Amino acid sequence: MLQKRYTDTEKLITNSAELKITEDAEVLIYSGDKWYDKVFVDLNGKEQQFEELKPHIAYIAEHLCEMDLIAQKYSALHGDSEFVQGYEIAYVYLDGLDKIRLLYYGMIENTEFYVVFSHVKDKFLLQSFGMQKNIPSTWEKQYNKAFHSGRIVPT
Repeated sequence: MLQKRYTDTEKLITNSAELKITEDAEVLIYSGDKWYDKVFVDLNGKEQQFEELKPHIAYIAEHLCEMDLIAQKYSALHGDSEFVQGYEIAYVYLDGLDKIRLLYYGMIENTEFYVVFSHVKDKFLLQSFGMQKNIPSTWEKQYNKAFHSGRIVPT
């Protein structure tokens, strides 16, 4: 089942002026109620670029829910309809201005994996999901077909 997460404007930091870097080179972009509900952008090695990256970080925070929904859809397409109950985003890594990695932590199983996106023309394109690399752009068509056939049920 799909669930819109990371949308609470009280917890989401989308204003560049409010972003702060920690001693550990992390920037908090979502502050939930529980310890595992916090989402950080890890700037390790990019601390000197923090000021120029602020608008980009705020943009990522603003679109965190969108990227999470893409991950949920891909997971549902491959049979995991309970993705939202089992995994949450913990860290975001900037591998360039057009490449974003989300680190998901398992909340039931002790596991973690990356979901990688490229950002092209205001669109987030799924590149890899855990061990699945080089995801074809046609996966969304497959998802829509499965959704319309009733194989995937939304919340």
